Amino acid sequence: MRVRILKEECENGKLVLILKVEIEINRVHKHELSELERRILEFILDNDEVTQSELSQLFGRAKACRALKNLENMGLVRRERKGRTYVIRVV
Repeated sequence: MRVRILKEECENGKLVLILKVEIEINRVHKHELSELERRILEFILDNDEVTQSELSQLFGRAKACRALKNLENMGLVRRERKGRTYVIRVV
């Protein structure tokens, strides 16, 4: 686990910290993630949100679709329809 301080300020005599906490993705869920699922989840986390088209171009259409379906079934990502593609975000 890694913790970074994004912002610190003093309010009414109290120190207020805004933190970013990073944990190992394989420990997020009780199921073990495949290498592809882990890479896709890390890519989504790094970019806040991505389209399914972007993932298909990077990882291959069938592999990306299968991995996204698994991640969605585990409750780790959410797909929302946007035009002709889906936008994927981490839950």
